[in-house]
Amino acid sequence: MVIAVIAILAALLLPTLSRAKEKAQVVQCLSNLRQIGVAVQMYVDENNSTFPLWATGPWNPPLPADWRAYFLGLGGHDAEPPYDFMAKATNRPLYPYIKPSSVFRCPADRGQDEDFTETGTGINGDWKPTNYKTLGCSYCYNGFYWGNDTLQPNADVYMLSGKKENWVTSPSRMILIHEPPAFWYANYYHWHYARGPTTVDPMDLNNDGQKFISPILFVDGHSGSFDFTHALKDNPPFPLEPTKDWYWYEPAK
Repeated sequence: MVIAVIAILAALLLPTLSRAKEKAQVVQCLSNLRQIGVAVQMYVDENNSTFPLWATGPWNPPLPADWRAYFLGLGGHDAEPPYDFMAKATNRPLYPYIKPSSVFRCPADRGQDEDFTETGTGINGDWKPTNYKTLGCSYCYNGFYWGNDTLQPNADVYMLSGKKENWVTSPSRMILIHEPPAFWYANYYHWHYARGPTTVDPMDLNNDGQKFISPILFVDGHSGSFDFTHALKDNPPFPLEPTKDWYWYEPAK
């Protein structure tokens, strides 16, 4: 009888403990992003009010052998082999301001399973078990829109990459740093509050009942956690359209 009562109490408590842990992970991410935001601002202040580049050069495959990406990690530790398309930790834009540490790790990071190799670029996409372990960073920079279409003509496909601070029309709403669940990138992803598959094929999107939650850092330095489910599912060909809470791109004038 006592064992049965304990089992019932445990069954009641486990969901509560799980939710508390998940909320704590979001809080940790928001703290991480605020620290990263301070480092980005220091970079901008010391680089003529200019945001970091998304990579060492433009996207024009075949890429030169020394081309390296920053948009999947403005900071963090070295990527593991064979992910040498990522810049070394010491060459990433934020290295002078915030050294490699767990600040660049999302505690809910589930990695990405892209199952592709981009011809002429060296980019391959099986980033498991976590982006932090394989690429050196869990957080992505809004520096390149990477295959997503936009309803309005986009002012620049490189988004914030190399832009002046005053280029941004609404710093409190423009996304600076995000997690993969906020963004279509070959597949869709669940990290925070995942209750099922963490990788969702586009063909299975309508059958997926989970929410796409991502902590976000905005250009003005504040952070928040947002639900991108409607943005991704309501009109899948155009997942980057602005809402009252955020926007990804500046329309062409």
